[in-house]
Amino acid sequence: MSYIKPILIVNDSLLTSNPSGEKKPRKVEIYKNEVYKDIDLHTHKHVEASGVQDKQVRNAVSSDNSENVDGSIIVRNVEFRDAQLRRRLRHALVDQPVEYADDDITLADNMYRYWFNLPVEFKDNSLRALAEYIHRFLVFGALYDWYLMLGSAQAGYYGAQLGELEDTIDSILRSPSIVKRPMQPFGPADKLR
Repeated sequence: MSYIKPILIVNDSLLTSNPSGEKKPRKVEIYKNEVYKDIDLHTHKHVEASGVQDKQVRNAVSSDNSENVDGSIIVRNVEFRDAQLRRRLRHALVDQPVEYADDDITLADNMYRYWFNLPVEFKDNSLRALAEYIHRFLVFGALYDWYLMLGSAQAGYYGAQLGELEDTIDSILRSPSIVKRPMQPFGPADKLR
């Protein structure tokens, strides 16, 4: 009994959607004040829905970015989430020469700027969705940290969504897939016998 092995013809141009490796620069800007405002709105609605009547408790649970203590905590939480996201997305971020870094938060810069170097096949109409996902990741990440600090069960709600948001952002930047499956040379595998 002889056994015939199928022949696979591999064509490198079929494996990559951008064989030349061409890239295009794209930028996403996230306004910090919009992120802080959304955090305040989420915490305010949570307190409102909880039915807590004690003013001191309501004030402690609800963030207020205009208060020095709350504002400092929120800003630092958002900065941490920005750093976490940049670490994850370093494959797509433009490498910018930086000779010095510190942990001082300058309030003069009112945006988070993400400069990407993306494949030419990247659909530019995905940029708006990307901006919304990044915004939500920063908001939900800071809210998770806020509620975790307070020992609130609400942290679980935001924490459960962070991984999926981060994966979705990464997926948007990686699409279209860099790998295409080559067609089988002799038809579907289940018909080979």
